[in-house]
Amino acid sequence: MGLVFADVSIGLRTAAIVGGVVGGLVAVRLAQTIPARMGVAERRRPMLWWSGAVAVGAIYGLLLPGTIDGWALLPAFLLFGGATLGIALIDLDHQLIPNRILFPALGIGTALLVVGALIDGDLGSLLPGLLGGAIYFLVLLIVGLVARGGFGMGDVKLALLLGLFLGYLGWDILVVGSVLAILLGGVASILLLVFTSKGKDAKFAYGPYLVCGAWIALLWGEQILDWYLGVS
Repeated sequence: MGLVFADVSIGLRTAAIVGGVVGGLVAVRLAQTIPARMGVAERRRPMLWWSGAVAVGAIYGLLLPGTIDGWALLPAFLLFGGATLGIALIDLDHQLIPNRILFPALGIGTALLVVGALIDGDLGSLLPGLLGGAIYFLVLLIVGLVARGGFGMGDVKLALLLGLFLGYLGWDILVVGSVLAILLGGVASILLLVFTSKGKDAKFAYGPYLVCGAWIALLWGEQILDWYLGVS
């Protein structure tokens, strides 16, 4: 695992970039179309905002092959990237993580991981993935209950998807992703209190920071661990 360019075929890299762009476009479409029954008005964003989201998807695709080491897991992790990017965009605008996006992504993502594991002959990674999703879910649920709203139920349910994919890559990657998410969200919430007029009871979208922590861990988790162990 890890960020490797020299050992990745041009075909795999190209397919991942194209898939990342498609995932970014899907994420933008998801963000622009909130289901009507939820009664949430869409906030209009400038084209630069949506173009940036697609660019983020392309960068994710560019870096992804260094993590998955082959074709078998590419569909699963491309779906993960597109779905979580879309969820992050929606949560930023509406403080909402729609079940009708999250649960299909979780179900299809699990199926694609199973297929990829079968092709790779790596079924042993599925159990840590399933346990990772359950553990991350329970941790955020407990924190949310103890902190009385520190995490919304949307964030707690999102942990199922994030924990599944990070746990599949390894317990260490899951730990890095969860710690980064808490740190990023904590810093952002402090900055929000200090530099804006919003009070402590203002709504705060934690989902994007959960996703950001997961992406960083997925793409650079091993390097971060090596750095941390080297300086500690």
